[in-house]
Amino acid sequence: MLKRILAGLCMIGCVFAFAQVTCTPDKTTASVKSGDIFVFTVNNPVPVDLSIKVYDANGKYVRTLHEKCTTETLFKVPWNLKDAYGNQVPGGKYTVKIRTGLNLVLDTSFGKNGVIGGDDTFISPRNVRVDKKGNVYVLDYGAGIIYKFNSDGSPANDIGGKNKITGPSSPYWANIAVEEDGSRIYGTSGHAVFVYDGKTGQQIYYIGGFFGNDVGWEKTKGGLGWPNWIGLNGDYRLYASCPGYTYFAAFDRRKQAMEGGLWRSKGGTPGESGDTDGKKAIYLANAYYTNRSGITKWIDKDTSVEIAYGINVINDPIKKTRETMANVYGVAFDGEYGIYLIQRDPVRIIKIADNMFGFDFVKQFGSPGDDASKIEFMAPKDAVVSPDGKYLYVIEDGEPISKTNTAPGLARLVKYKITYQEEKEITVNVQ
Repeated sequence: MLKRILAGLCMIGCVFAFAQVTCTPDKTTASVKSGDIFVFTVNNPVPVDLSIKVYDANGKYVRTLHEKCTTETLFKVPWNLKDAYGNQVPGGKYTVKIRTGLNLVLDTSFGKNGVIGGDDTFISPRNVRVDKKGNVYVLDYGAGIIYKFNSDGSPANDIGGKNKITGPSSPYWANIAVEEDGSRIYGTSGHAVFVYDGKTGQQIYYIGGFFGNDVGWEKTKGGLGWPNWIGLNGDYRLYASCPGYTYFAAFDRRKQAMEGGLWRSKGGTPGESGDTDGKKAIYLANAYYTNRSGITKWIDKDTSVEIAYGINVINDPIKKTRETMANVYGVAFDGEYGIYLIQRDPVRIIKIADNMFGFDFVKQFGSPGDDASKIEFMAPKDAVVSPDGKYLYVIEDGEPISKTNTAPGLARLVKYKITYQEEKEITVNVQ
């Protein structure tokens, strides 16, 4: 009874206690003009994954104040009244959400008990993408097909009356990307990224092209060398990594062929999987020639790109382990500066958070097996978080698990709901 009463309270300035964690603001109102800040005192007796995030009156994400597996028993978390990009927030009411016990729960309403595939639906699914309507796109690399499914997992027969685009050969595309509204579908092949109409499935144009002897873009821009991962941001940019040539490049995706070339990276080890924050941050797993050891954050500087920082070791204070991350095959940004990493060997899903100075470990899930409800996989390959941040989709391919284990994966797509064991709110005012 007491727990239900506490869950219904939303009084300014009260202390919320759950799972033995308490969070107390030092005041209920802060003034921008006077240079005030909020300071939240957190009492955390046991190690737990803990996130503290700010949202505006409309429920829109503003900033992450803290997200990590926390071992400190008593600490303070400040908020300087700025958003995730360093901009001053306007006056109004803000909600601070405190969450513990991150969990992934199989969404059994999707497909067949939360799964598409695991039979003869796919040969070797490699990528998964989701648009704002919840439509799901899967690249079956082995079949040379880009599939589209409705949010419930049923075939979406609205691409020229079909739920797929079929390539002229198999395999054909290496990676795909999709506009948020589903109007354009992008697929990498050869020295280009092909652009398809989301309604008809017809190719409209291509981006990039063979660079000839101009490997370093000394004279021209826009060449691509066997692009693999591709990602989109909200400013008409398309990013394409070329691991074999140790670079990746940015394009204005509204322009054709090499006309849209903006910059290409120099240095670093960009790999075959990644994601963007939709703005200027690009998160790329490191390349195969590094054994895919962790990820690197890159910042788009409009005319160039710079490395911010990376991570290839995780310290799990609950399991009391320190491990090097290898075989990172999938990277999924959650919209709130959390990132899910898909590790193939050993099999696991790792959640980390970008604190704008580096990465913090949050939690890890998964083990080898075939029971999706227990977060078991044989050969996970890729993942994506839905635009609303509520679901995580994980692809498992049908290829051999590793060089030393030739057993095939299960060739399936699994959908999980992202949940928390406990979630409470504090309301504060900014003037």
